[in-house]
Amino acid sequence: MTIWKTAGAALAALLLAACANNGTSPTAPQYHQRLFVGDFAAGGATSSVVVYVYPLSSTSAPNSTVPSASGPNGTRGMVFDFADDLFVANSGNNTVTAYVPLIGNTSTPALTLVNGIQQPQDLTFDNAGNLYVANLAGGTCAHGYVGLYLPPFSNTSTPLFSFCNGMNGPTGISPDGLGNIWVANSIGATVTAYALPASTASAPFVTLVNGLTKPVGVAFDASGSLYVADNAKNDIAVFTGAISSTSSPAFVISNGVSAPTYVILDPNGLLYVSNAANIAIYQPPFSATSAPFFTITTGVSTPVGLAVGL
Repeated sequence: MTIWKTAGAALAALLLAACANNGTSPTAPQYHQRLFVGDFAAGGATSSVVVYVYPLSSTSAPNSTVPSASGPNGTRGMVFDFADDLFVANSGNNTVTAYVPLIGNTSTPALTLVNGIQQPQDLTFDNAGNLYVANLAGGTCAHGYVGLYLPPFSNTSTPLFSFCNGMNGPTGISPDGLGNIWVANSIGATVTAYALPASTASAPFVTLVNGLTKPVGVAFDASGSLYVADNAKNDIAVFTGAISSTSSPAFVISNGVSAPTYVILDPNGLLYVSNAANIAIYQPPFSATSAPFFTITTGVSTPVGLAVGL
């Protein structure tokens, strides 16, 4: 079976103005109306993907669950393409599984990638529909690598190549909307940026070190600001303006942040952070004094990857 879709790396292009603060999240756009959360739990057979319907609130509970029996296994990062196929990195069994909409309790993988995948942590697409998988270990690189897969994808797909210069424990990956991808290196305490198209020789043109201890998740907003989830510092470091290797965070968000792993921004500009035991949601504009609009605790024990889709 194959999946051929146009990539959905640029959700920020769909940003809508947030509605008034009424105790629930703004209504999501027509084609992106549910929050998907990877629940790592204890890993392996206890992992799942839980799904919440908008509008969200502090009392939100999952309306459906994709259990481990249907593919999630040591679930980590997740991403949607523009056609709302959900791709899930499974660190417990070294796979990437993909699900076609509408995703729910009875969903099973339409695609399972196994070749070239070792402890996958996160994944993303570029605007050409190419898939990038951040692997924590293995391969020809001693400290982790990113594998590139070209569509159309099938169960037998193999990476065109992998690259790893400047990486050390890659756990998060995100496009910036400008033709580059950024990688959070949890062991190396850096965030590295790579220009596309990539190659086996790709090397970072930016290496961020200031203000970082254990960066594990990265995301960009529509203005080009970078949000880095720092698991050791219990904060989200926000880099604004023209980002270079000498950049320091413009500010950090620490209120309501506890051992964060992944971070995303939704089409309404809301910031989502997966903490040790909850999902915290923040409304823009963001600052050092930002506090969660609300948190979601029902239905998850160890939330990790986050995605917004159909």
